[in-house]
Amino acid sequence: MLYVDGMNGVINHNETIQWLYTLIGSKFRLVVKTALKLLLVFVEYTESNAPLLIQAVSTVDEKRGAKPWSNIMEILEEKDGVDTELLVYAMTLVNKVCLLC
Repeated sequence: MLYVDGMNGVINHNETIQWLYTLIGSKFRLVVKTALKLLLVFVEYTESNAPLLIQAVSTVDEKRGAKPWSNIMEILEEKDGVDTELLVYAMTLVNKVCLLC
């Protein structure tokens, strides 16, 4: 169930999306999985959210001096203890953003 007021609050507060993207870089799998799921819900909520996610990713990675989408790429490049759910969520997020932009 989605609460429209809550989602509108997230849409209007890009720092929240930046924080969720930052959590994707966590060493804790459950945190990463939850952040990916929440970002998927955010992107699927309305098409205009995809550019907001791209903006958040650019802001976070620019501040870190990293390439865009580096947190997602680290998940996709991981070779030890591969969690297939993380791979699926990461690729789904990338595909959704690419399709909507």
